Amino acid sequence: MNSPETDLGQPDGDGTKRKATMATTMQKTVAVGGVFTTIATGVVTNQITDQWSWTWAAALTVLAAAGAWMALLALAGGPAASRSRHRIRADRNGRIEASGATGRDGAIIEQTATRGGTITGSPVSARSADVKQTTNRNGQINDSPSDIG
Repeated sequence: MNSPETDLGQPDGDGTKRKATMATTMQKTVAVGGVFTTIATGVVTNQITDQWSWTWAAALTVLAAAGAWMALLALAGGPAASRSRHRIRADRNGRIEASGATGRDGAIIEQTATRGGTITGSPVSARSADVKQTTNRNGQINDSPSDIG
C-alpha cells in the first residue's frame, strides 16, 4: 500500500494494530492529472483566442477529452472502484469471531489474528479505503466496530 496510513488506535503493547488508508495512488494520480489538464486547457484556450489555428483547436479537443476522462475516473473512484477485497486470516491459535467485513468502491479489508490473538465483535465497513486489523501474541480487539470512508 503506497498511501498514507491513519492509526485507528494506539497499540497497547500486545501487538494489536489497526490502520486505514484513505486515498489510493490511482486516485491521487487522477487528481493531479486533472489539475495539470485544467492548466494546459487554459493555456491552449488563451492561444486559440489570440491566434486561430487548427493545431491549437486539435490540442484543445484532446485536452477536453482527457479532462472528461479524468472526471469520469474521479467519479468512479478509479479503475478498482468496482471491486473490494477481503482477507480474513486466523492461524496459530488466533480467533476472529462476529467480526465480518463489508467493503465497497474498491475497499481492501484485512483482518489477521495470530499467535493467540483474538478479534471479537469488531466488524469493519469500508468504502474507498484500505483497512487492516492485526493482533498477535494474545492481543485482543474487542467490541470495536470500524466504519471508514
